[in-house]
Amino acid sequence: MTLADRYNAEAKRLMPHMEDDLVVDAAIDNAGHIDEIVFRRSEYLGGMAAVLLALIEQHK
Repeated sequence: MTLADRYNAEAKRLMPHMEDDLVVDAAIDNAGHIDEIVFRRSEYLGGMAAVLLALIEQHK
């Protein structure tokens, strides 16, 4: 399971209404790439992505 798989699942679980805005390609396995992709969509979404990635890191 890639980091993006875990990230997408967490986005869907915590913010199903924002899933389409937060989802990234499941093949990505780098937190920096996920953050960069979502941040390009908007700073607001980038902040959400950073929080989701931090939550994932805490639950390793």
